[in-house]
Amino acid sequence: MMAGLFAFSVAGLGFLLVAALESLFPVLSPSSLLPLRFLSVATLSFLAILSSLISSLSSRDPLSPALPLSSLAAAALFLLYSLAGLLSLPPAHLLPLPPSLLDLLCLSAFAQEFLLFYLRRKDLDGIENRYFDLLLAPIFLCAASTLLALARPRSLAPRLARAAGLALHGTWLLQMGFSFFTSLIAHGCSLHERSWANYTIKCKTHMDYHRGRAIATLQFNCHLALLVLAGVGAYAAVVRKMGGGVQQGYRPLNKELQMSDVPSQFTLESDDDEEGEIAEEVNGTKWGDVVLPVTSEANGVAAGGSH
Repeated sequence: MMAGLFAFSVAGLGFLLVAALESLFPVLSPSSLLPLRFLSVATLSFLAILSSLISSLSSRDPLSPALPLSSLAAAALFLLYSLAGLLSLPPAHLLPLPPSLLDLLCLSAFAQEFLLFYLRRKDLDGIENRYFDLLLAPIFLCAASTLLALARPRSLAPRLARAAGLALHGTWLLQMGFSFFTSLIAHGCSLHERSWANYTIKCKTHMDYHRGRAIATLQFNCHLALLVLAGVGAYAAVVRKMGGGVQQGYRPLNKELQMSDVPSQFTLESDDDEEGEIAEEVNGTKWGDVVLPVTSEANGVAAGGSH
């Protein structure tokens, strides 16, 4: 049990380190962060390969060699991505690869990891399947953000989205380690372990299975909410440190009005006044003028005078 908890803890902390380095790109210089990021990914990939080889060779379980070896493809792609990135950095330039090709290798590694956990089914009724299904969400976020980085290489949004996916990936791996190999498992469920890599979590009753899956979903939602709060807090701290640069593009409205020399023709005349003036003109009277209405008697007097 301690070996499994140690492996999940190291993997979770490694993903959190890579997420921290990825999120610092908008703040610090990329030239100082790229070697650290590639080196941390290479170290994490090498430890994953080493753990898989040790687990496959040290156990007598018939299924034990096949299960850890299935993860070698994803770990090898991540190791290839990190080594190619290190060799393409100055001043060495031993393997000058464009950033788009490195992102394509990273996308292939995330796709391989997604398929690995999507097809991972040792026990169809095991509670651990729910945890691995929820792990697909941060892996998909990392893959989608990497694909977006291929389309928009100069944008910072894909890097921040990938950093968020890596952070959620790391915290959820830590949660899986503590839920599988400690007493934090759901009540009524227990771990049945044949080897380091071959294990399952079974429950006593049907209601215990439902409660265990519901607890896993609730834990994932808590991790997601914690990630959102941490991201909003970090964004507010960065904006405050940079002097509120987000509001520099706005100017007060009164300055715009003062700078404008065009006279305003806006009046507060009501439409009722205009209608009243039109009605007065039609009736023959207008304010300030005396106009006699024309009647039939006036027409007769005018006719008699003419005779």
